Amino acid sequence: MKVIVDSNLLIQHVFEPPVELGFDGGRVTLLDLLKKVDSLCMSVQLLADAEPGDDIRNIFVNGKDYFSLPKGLGTVLNDGDKVNLEIYMEPLGGG
Repeated sequence: MKVIVDSNLLIQHVFEPPVELGFDGGRVTLLDLLKKVDSLCMSVQLLADAEPGDDIRNIFVNGKDYFSLPKGLGTVLNDGDKVNLEIYMEPLGGG
């Protein structure tokens, strides 16, 4: 099964959206997807105790806001679903 992930976050040579992430096996949830993206983007807090991390501002699954999904991160994804992650990070430096 493949899920398409788009985001405003870009980490060259690591995570360059939109990307197609593949999963083996049966049931894949939004939490499973976030765990996979989190393992690729270690400099960003996507998850905290199985909940969206501080750096996530919004999650959309096929255009629907994550907060409106009845099962939240337990939402089961299907082949070809599109997930958009809006990430916000504080500036790392300035001046």
